[in-house]
Amino acid sequence: MTLFRFFAVLLAVLMAHPVAARPLDAGEAKALDASLGAYLRAIGRSDAKGIVAALPPRVLNVFAGATGVETRKLEATLVDQTRTLMKGTTVRDVTADQSDLDAGEDALADGTKVTWVLIPTAFVTEADGAVMRNEQPLLAVEDGETWYFLRIDGPERQQLAALAYPFLAGREFPPATVTAVK
Repeated sequence: MTLFRFFAVLLAVLMAHPVAARPLDAGEAKALDASLGAYLRAIGRSDAKGIVAALPPRVLNVFAGATGVETRKLEATLVDQTRTLMKGTTVRDVTADQSDLDAGEDALADGTKVTWVLIPTAFVTEADGAVMRNEQPLLAVEDGETWYFLRIDGPERQQLAALAYPFLAGREFPPATVTAVK
């Protein structure tokens, strides 16, 4: 192999791998903690408007574009759907483990820098006599100066996240689990 080919292959391999994860800096951690606290309180109160407000704008724009619905109308529809879904369901014991977060930092095609972390979350739901403990990864993205949140507990949600944030495409995420509480 010529020296040129060697360096070309090496460069391709290095560019294909994401930058190593890093700890959040103090400002990022403080802002994440405040935003996450507000989001978890919204879940605990079944506050549909607060839950939808925490969705990343890029995700809403991708979804709006795919459905042909204006973003504001989409937000209103999602609030109504979330409110309906949560009717008759009590959510409690909402937690997020921020003890060992590693941040990824990637750039979008337009050069926008995006910092992101996966946060292990858990909560208990009660509906129709069934009590279930849910554990799932929560994607937190700092897009601009604000942290936003998106559940990525299944292939459809992961695909939606990857459409808005292409650097997430093909990544493996921890699975969600749901278990009955006795």
